[in-house]
Amino acid sequence: MDQQDLYLETLDPADPLRYKIEAGWATMKVEKASFHVRGKPDVPIELKFTRHGPVLWQDEATHRALALRWIGAEPGTAGYLACLSVDRAQNWQQFETAVERWKLPTHNIVYADIEGNIGEHSVGMAPVRKDFTGLVPEPGDRGYEWSGFVPVSELPHQFNPKKGFVATANQIMIPENFPYKVGFEWADPYRFNRITEMLAEAAKSGHKLTKEDMERMQSDVISLPARELVQLLSSIPHGDDASTQLLLHWNAATDRESAAAALYEVWLLEVRKAIRECLLPESMASQLRWEIPLRVVLDHLEHPDAETFGPQPARACDKLLRDTLGSAVRRLQALQGPEPVGWSWGRLHRVCFHHVLELLPGVESLVDLGPVPRPGDAYTVNNAHFDGESFDQVSGPSYREIMDVGARGNSVVTNAPGQSGQPGSPHYSDLLPLWDEMHYFPLLYSRAGIERQAKDRLLLEPGP
Repeated sequence: MDQQDLYLETLDPADPLRYKIEAGWATMKVEKASFHVRGKPDVPIELKFTRHGPVLWQDEATHRALALRWIGAEPGTAGYLACLSVDRAQNWQQFETAVERWKLPTHNIVYADIEGNIGEHSVGMAPVRKDFTGLVPEPGDRGYEWSGFVPVSELPHQFNPKKGFVATANQIMIPENFPYKVGFEWADPYRFNRITEMLAEAAKSGHKLTKEDMERMQSDVISLPARELVQLLSSIPHGDDASTQLLLHWNAATDRESAAAALYEVWLLEVRKAIRECLLPESMASQLRWEIPLRVVLDHLEHPDAETFGPQPARACDKLLRDTLGSAVRRLQALQGPEPVGWSWGRLHRVCFHHVLELLPGVESLVDLGPVPRPGDAYTVNNAHFDGESFDQVSGPSYREIMDVGARGNSVVTNAPGQSGQPGSPHYSDLLPLWDEMHYFPLLYSRAGIERQAKDRLLLEPGP
């Protein structure tokens, strides 16, 4: 959810500490601070605040300033503070009472108990914005103010739904025509849809999911966008083109050893670039820093129109798919050789764990870990979002857990890269191979279980 707004404040030319409000002028609050710099004198600075919050930018020439109002500046909004209450909840009613205290950050919190109940509540402190959205900086003196906060009871939630399961993957949770403007940027729904697909199959068959089933689900790298794009390709005359055949006989699994996955991922980048050029003027397309959502790209390809593709949209769309596939083949050949037998998604798509001290001379090889070949992409359940230029994975789940709410000792976990933050320790990177291969280890709760598995003991004693 969107928990912050920018306000454009009008300053008094005669006194830059005064800013305009509806009833006249107000004076900024000023706090003096000092930054210590090694080997140099302290750097003094004045921190300025309007009624909306801290001043982030000020221009003396135009007598303007930008101030930030943020939920985190409200009382009682320390991040994850409500975890203390949620951890003590013994049933759904107590859980619902606990999440009313959840202010920051926004989360979709799932619930399960030993009685077989399941649920979910999307929580976070969301401002009520009347007659404005907060998508652009608002004038600070025109009444564009928050008028309270959305009641937690009116945020999306569910308890024991008829379908028999709950799932979230950062997709939009609010229903259509939701009365509050709580947010505008959501993850594409493909990961959620794939999770739903797997859970629905299990529910339909009556199969009771096991811990091993959940492990396979978390490691799933089937790409639903790949299915859609390859289906579009199958309807185009293609003859015996080798690259097309490679994709048409592919199961849409973005495995690290897959040549088809490597070709698909490069092709998708070319397709998105081409669609962006179709939708936006050249000057804007070159300046756009954010990708057009993939669901928008695929919708234009599945329903080509004259506004996007010209007077013969279907033919132009087919040409775009053929041309971009050709470009992808040439790019992949330049990266991994002329023949598909030498192509591999994992050799292209890797992850490296960078340490903040890597810039020190001679330290990089001691503190950085990787590179490690990776499966998946940003739209698979096993999320492995990557940079479109280097193909390096830049985000994804560092921590995964599977909870057995009826027997906590059966719970398992993966984490990366290790339990120790000390380079040279055997536990600095020993979890990385397990995390990469989706091999889990026990999440222990009992004292006896912990004592049996303990490798080292750190004893901290007060000094003399």
